[in-house]
Amino acid sequence: MRQPFFIQRVVRKIDKTLSSIFFLDQWVIMAGKDISRDSLQWSALRPLIPDKDRYWADPFIFQRENNYYVFIEEKMYATGRAHIACLTLDEDGGLLSNQVVLERPYHLSYPFIFQLRGEIYMLPETAANRSLELYRCAHFPDQWQLIKTLMTDLYVVDATLLEHEKKWWLFANVKEEGGSSLDALHLFYADSPLSDQWTPHPLNPIIKDIHSARPAGRIFSLDGELIRPSQDSARRYGYVLKFNRIMKLNENEYEEVIVSEFRPQGGKILATHTFNQAGKLTVIDAIIRRIK
Repeated sequence: MRQPFFIQRVVRKIDKTLSSIFFLDQWVIMAGKDISRDSLQWSALRPLIPDKDRYWADPFIFQRENNYYVFIEEKMYATGRAHIACLTLDEDGGLLSNQVVLERPYHLSYPFIFQLRGEIYMLPETAANRSLELYRCAHFPDQWQLIKTLMTDLYVVDATLLEHEKKWWLFANVKEEGGSSLDALHLFYADSPLSDQWTPHPLNPIIKDIHSARPAGRIFSLDGELIRPSQDSARRYGYVLKFNRIMKLNENEYEEVIVSEFRPQGGKILATHTFNQAGKLTVIDAIIRRIK
């Protein structure tokens, strides 16, 4: 017989409290070669594990020559605030070095990286500053200059850009008064990703569902179809990766359908909520359970 919902909540809370005494649930990065969305397997991914005083999450890849540069959120437990770091990986996904590349007096995460007309840009999450800030790379990979604030007085998380049919589309979850940042996907469009005039889509929020709204990485093309990775946070924050096929995307319509998912392994791996690819390398993040 299924337990009532309130009993399930109590049991989960007790389990979380007891676990926190003996274990550290830590976000880490996992990397693998020659893996697609359809062939994702935990056994094919190599864990890159930080020290126990921090976590690594939200990986985005930029490939340059024979190395991969994985930009991540690095959160220090002591301060409770994150900055952007860069992990340099070799062509097999082995860690060569890591360094801090962008710090602000507020929390940073989800370092969306893109290239335009020979310049490299980063659109990190700066929701703690109630803004959406755009940075240009002055020296790769460790020097970034703030060049424009795309949105102000708005709590925007996990902003994800897509160029499609001569327009730039910006997908992001927006936390409104009394609401959550987990369940409301908003869409905006402009003629350039450098614009500070983004038009809200008339159907906003285009997705209102904690199972699939929040972005989880770069939108990619597969067999001629656009696939949008997203998070399912129904059970816990960032629990499952969902992959959604975009069926309609224009100034008046938006439609997508969930086509697959990637779930945590259970036991040691508790959650996963970001998926990105470049060249032959795939990276995700995952919560692993470690003994304190």
